Amino acid sequence: MCGIVAYSGPKATLPLLVNGLSRLEYRGYDSSGVAVVSSEKLFIEKKSGKLSQLKDALEGNTTDGNVGIGHTRWATHGIPNDENAHPHQNEDNKFALVHNGIIENYVQIKEALLNDGIDFTSDTDTEVVAQQLAKEWDGDLLSTTIGVAKNLKGTYALVVVTEHEPDTIVAGRMMSPLVMGIGEGEMFLASDAAAIIEHTNKMVFLENGDFVKIQGGDYKIYNLNQEEIEREVEVVDWKIDEAEKGGHEHYMYKEIIEQPEAIRNTLTDRVDGDFFSTKFGIDRDKALKYNKIWIIACGTAYHAGLFGRELFEKSLGIPVEVELASEFRYRDPIISKDDLGIIISQSGETMDTIAAADLLKDKGCELLGIVNVVGSSLARMSDHIMYLHVGPEIGVASTKAYIGMLTAQLLLANQWDEKSGDSLGVTSADMKALPDLIEKSLLLEDQIKKIAEDIYKHESVYFIGRGLDFSLAAEGALKLKEISYLHAEALPAGELKHGTLALIDDGVPVIVTGSQSNLIEKTVSNVQEVIARGGNVIGIGDTSADKLESICDTFLKLPEAPDTISTILSIVPLQFLAYHVAHKRGESIDQPRNLAKSVTVE
Repeated sequence: MCGIVAYSGPKATLPLLVNGLSRLEYRGYDSSGVAVVSSEKLFIEKKSGKLSQLKDALEGNTTDGNVGIGHTRWATHGIPNDENAHPHQNEDNKFALVHNGIIENYVQIKEALLNDGIDFTSDTDTEVVAQQLAKEWDGDLLSTTIGVAKNLKGTYALVVVTEHEPDTIVAGRMMSPLVMGIGEGEMFLASDAAAIIEHTNKMVFLENGDFVKIQGGDYKIYNLNQEEIEREVEVVDWKIDEAEKGGHEHYMYKEIIEQPEAIRNTLTDRVDGDFFSTKFGIDRDKALKYNKIWIIACGTAYHAGLFGRELFEKSLGIPVEVELASEFRYRDPIISKDDLGIIISQSGETMDTIAAADLLKDKGCELLGIVNVVGSSLARMSDHIMYLHVGPEIGVASTKAYIGMLTAQLLLANQWDEKSGDSLGVTSADMKALPDLIEKSLLLEDQIKKIAEDIYKHESVYFIGRGLDFSLAAEGALKLKEISYLHAEALPAGELKHGTLALIDDGVPVIVTGSQSNLIEKTVSNVQEVIARGGNVIGIGDTSADKLESICDTFLKLPEAPDTISTILSIVPLQFLAYHVAHKRGESIDQPRNLAKSVTVE
C-alpha cells in the first residue's frame, strides 16, 4: 500500500521526489522519506507523520544529486516513527532502498544477520533487505539485488541505490505495482502513474519478476535469471489536471462532482444507437456457455459486485456468486473450468483480489477484469478487460470508480440480455441519459448538508434497503465509517427485526433507499418498524417511491429514472452525506486514519 517514487536525470532531484510523493500520499501517510546520491554520498531524510513533516525538514535543503528515491508509508511491520520510515539503509549507510509489500521470511533473514553481528535500527521487514544487500555485495548492483530478491518470500516492489554505483537505480517487483516512466534524457519510477504523469506519459508497467537497471536516461529490463527482456512502452492518456484537486478542498469532493463526466467516458463507444457493445470479447452466446459466474472483489468493489449479481442472473439465467477476495481462497470453493471469473478493482493491484484471480486461473477459468487503472496487474492477467475510464481516483474513499463499476456491469448485463435490455428495464437511451441524471442528483447537496448537521452528532447510523438497494446501503455505510469514523451498519431491510431493531430508539438515524418499485411496499413496512421505535428516517428515491416519501422524516428526491438507473443515482446523496458529516466533524477526508487507497498486502 506504500507509495514509491524514484528519479534519474539532470534536474534537481529532491523537489521531484517530494512532488511525486505528494501525488502518492493517498497510498500511505504514516511516514515518508527520501534518499539522494549526492557527491557519491547518500543523503537521507525521513519523518513520521504526514508528508508535511518531511517537507518542513527539507526546507532550505540544497542537496544536489541526480539519482534519488522516495517513499510514503502505510505501516505493516513496526509503528509509525522516524526509525521505521523508509528509505532503509544498511549498517554503514552504503545502500538505501524503498519497499512496498511484505517480506514474509524477514524474521529468519534478520536472525541470521543478527548472528553475524549486524545491528538493526528499525522494526520493519524492509531493513533486512538493505542489510542483506551489503552482506552479499558482489560489485554489481543489479546482480546483487536479484540475488537477494531470489531468497525473499512475500511481495515486493523494491528500488535500490548505493554509493558504490552513484549513477544507478535498480528496481524490481513481485506482486506489488511498479511503473517506469520514460522522459527526455530522464527516467522515473513510481507505484502509480499519477505520480509521474506530469513529466511523461510514456510508461512501462513492470511484470512480476522484472528488474530494471536505470543509468542516466537509459534503462534495461531483466528477469530473475538476469536475462535481458523487452516490455511494451505504453502511452497513458491521463492529463495532469485529472490528478489535481482543481480548486476544491478535497479530492473526494472533486471526484464526486466529476461523476457525470466520468460516466460519459465509461459509456463512450459502448452504446451504439439502440445496441450495447462493450467490445471486450464475451458475447451472449459465449456467456451462456459458462457454468457459473464468480464475482471477486474487496471493499467498495465487492459492494459493486452485489449490484452486478442480480443483473447477470436476470440477463443470463445462470448462477452468480459474489465473493470477498480475502476469504475466497480459504474456503476451498468448488470451481469448474467452465466458470467465468469477473474481477472488480479500481487500482487493479489489490493483493487479495490478485490472489483470488490466480486461483481461478489455476482452475482453468477465463477472467474478465473490470478495472480502472490501465496496465495494472489485474488488467494484465485478465483474458478480457473492461476499463472504467473514469480517470485517476486519488481520494481513499472511492466514489467515481464505484459508480463506474455499477455502470460497467449494467452495460455488460444489457449486452448479455436476450431481450435487449427489457429484462433489466433499461434501454440504450436510458444509459445515454445517465450522466445528465447524475448531474441532477448532485443538486441534492444543499439538502444533504442540512441532514449532516444532525447526523454528525450521533454515534451510530443504520442503512437499509431491499434487493439492489441493499448493495447501495452497504456502500453508503462504508463511505460514512471510512471518513467520519462513526459506527455505520448496513443490512437488508427485512433483517431489521432479527436483532438490529433492538438498537433503534429515539432519534437514531436510519437511511433507506427505495429505488426498487416492486419492493417499495415491503420496504415501507420495514420503515414503519423503525418509526414505531422513534428512529429518524431519511429516505432516498424518485416519484415511484411516493409511499416511502410519505412516511419519512426527510426525503431526498432523485430525478425520474428506471429502477436500475435509480439505484445507481442513489449513491450520489450517500457519498455527499459521508463527505459532509466527515467535514463537519473535522476529519481528514482524503487521508482517513489506518486506510490506504491501494491495498497491496494481504
